Amino acid sequence: MPETRFRGIYAPLATPFDHLGRIYCAKLDHNLSMLLRTTLSGVVVGDHWGEGSLLSAEERIAIWRRVAERVGDRAQVLAAISGCSVAEGQALAREAHACGCTCVLLEAPSLRRIAPDGSNPGLFFRAVADAADLPVLISVRLGQGRGCWSPSRLGKLAAHPSIAGAVLGSTSAAIAEEASRSCGKGFSLIVSDLAEVVPNLSGVACAAMLAVAAVVPFFALSIEEAVRTREFAAASELAARAARLDRLLSDYGVPALKCALDLRSSFGGAPRLPVMSADRMTREEISSALKGLAS
Repeated sequence: MPETRFRGIYAPLATPFDHLGRIYCAKLDHNLSMLLRTTLSGVVVGDHWGEGSLLSAEERIAIWRRVAERVGDRAQVLAAISGCSVAEGQALAREAHACGCTCVLLEAPSLRRIAPDGSNPGLFFRAVADAADLPVLISVRLGQGRGCWSPSRLGKLAAHPSIAGAVLGSTSAAIAEEASRSCGKGFSLIVSDLAEVVPNLSGVACAAMLAVAAVVPFFALSIEEAVRTREFAAASELAARAARLDRLLSDYGVPALKCALDLRSSFGGAPRLPVMSADRMTREEISSALKGLAS
């Protein structure tokens, strides 16, 4: 399997729907073209920001194929797989390869109600990676508490030949450094929390996968550039300026993301039912948070 390098900023790609709830392909193409005008390293397709859990397997595959064809070699296409069994995850990983995606991003299914003590996310990651023809990224949270992993546990998965890295949620720079030591050289750590992006990119993380990058990609890229040029104070200031928008996206999810896209030059539209659009107060908050953030 060829080595895939991860670097820079990655943005989630929203999934637009028409008034009948079908995928709005023309608007999907428009949103993608707006992101490709930047120097983003890649796009994430079909994760929770793309309403992946509300897409059928056929829809997910069709979007992967459409995006991969239009992106070509201009950026990486990360095919997100979540909310499914091992068997379906393996089948989707094979389809992602056939569609021309760069890698697979795995998020283990939440089985708390089905088997509170009987699920094994590590088994899901390994089993899907066993059948994958693409490099695999896994989505984990490091630290203490329910659902969190220890750095040493991540280090054991890092030994799998197909697992190329991990997307870390809400992980401090100190814990990321410990994870880097456990995982060894060649294993990519990607941060997804804007609040931790500067210390992590200044340390062991090689890239960032940020929700705000879907809305204000140039602004997200300016944070990474400031870190890369060692202007850490400027990078921290930029991240602080985007913190309110990031918090609103985190608190209100896809409705907030789609509202923010509508307020800029992309298309958000309505989420797929039963998810509802952002209310008036939320729209006003997002509009205010966007002021001063370059798209």
